[in-house]
Amino acid sequence: MDVFQIINYLSFALYLVFCVYFVKKAFAFSFLYGLIIFQSITILPSLIYIESGIYINEQGRNSYFSWATVITCAYFIITLLTLYLSHKSLNKYDFRTFTFSYKGKNVESFILKFIAVIVLSLLLFNAALSPLPLFDMSLSRFTYWSNSRFPFLNTIFGNTASFIPFILGILAPKNKRFSIIMLLIYFFYNFLTGQKFSPILNGSFSFFLPIVIMNAEKVKQVLKKRLLSIIVILSISSVVIYQVIYTRYEARVPFANIQIYDPNEAIFYRIFGLQGHLMWGSTERFVFNNAKRSYNPTDLLYGMPNMMSEFADSKEVLENNADTGFNFTNAYPGILFKIFPASLALLTHILLTVILLAFAGWVLRKFIERNAKILAVVTFQFYIWLLYAFTMGYFYKVFFMAVFLILYFTFLNIIKKRQQA
Repeated sequence: MDVFQIINYLSFALYLVFCVYFVKKAFAFSFLYGLIIFQSITILPSLIYIESGIYINEQGRNSYFSWATVITCAYFIITLLTLYLSHKSLNKYDFRTFTFSYKGKNVESFILKFIAVIVLSLLLFNAALSPLPLFDMSLSRFTYWSNSRFPFLNTIFGNTASFIPFILGILAPKNKRFSIIMLLIYFFYNFLTGQKFSPILNGSFSFFLPIVIMNAEKVKQVLKKRLLSIIVILSISSVVIYQVIYTRYEARVPFANIQIYDPNEAIFYRIFGLQGHLMWGSTERFVFNNAKRSYNPTDLLYGMPNMMSEFADSKEVLENNADTGFNFTNAYPGILFKIFPASLALLTHILLTVILLAFAGWVLRKFIERNAKILAVVTFQFYIWLLYAFTMGYFYKVFFMAVFLILYFTFLNIIKKRQQA
């Protein structure tokens, strides 16, 4: 182990200590931004592996140490601190929320139950009439929808319909059996359509988010009491997912072009070799080697395609990815280094974090705490797209959250002026 690897391991250890302390200090807040924390836990080990010197299949070149791990550790620490301090400042303010009722009776739970049942039924009906990646090796989660019977449902509900588990989480305190059964059906559906680890992670996050925000201390106590049961469930789930991936990799041999034939080696390379490669590439090219930058903020709107064009090994790779719907992963924050120098990129990130991610998360938390169920569900869908922008680099999705918040607070302002008149 050379001195640079030691630096990387020490940086990661420091970040983990910070992260553990942060989660203990602000559990509900940390869960609200849990997908950002999860992104850090996947990217940083990947960067350590990449900076040890490997061949990056997607980029068609060998890697080396370029301070990417250290920079990324600093980025995530700054991000979490910015979010936390922003929430502390925003908590000084308040705003009005609304619930939906009919003839004096709150009907939000009924409406959300109806939506969950109808949407999940439509998705299962489409799956029953379509070829499924779980049984058809020629298909994957990237090509399922284009080959499905009713592909337009993807435009309406998205790839995984992550708002469903959020609805179930909001309903869970008073509809526990219904929520758990529907959540298991939701996982089963996603598993059929080729989704493996992502729906379990995102679905669990979506389901538990409202529960944690409403009952953070109780959840912490349950976690302590049932830690062994949780570990067993996660272990069984991991074994099942591993077996499915192993079978598919054994049949498809995805990294045969770099002479990785063993499925276990392929799984290891997929986990550690690819998660952080765009961050490494961006740091190496634009920070370490000071390559020419675009200085075009609109590159953020479609950050992933921009990064793929920049770092893909060849045009053939881009064309194949376009045909299959496959993307690289974690284009943000690397895309910022392609646009601006490192210092300006960091300032831009802090500004975006305060204005967009912190404010939107604070609004969502208020809706959940005030039991404004339908407003919380609407906001959550936009919030998920916002998190997608801050991980994958598709900032055009920010538009939907921005419009919703502008309209909502304009509406509140109109009501306030009418009441004062």
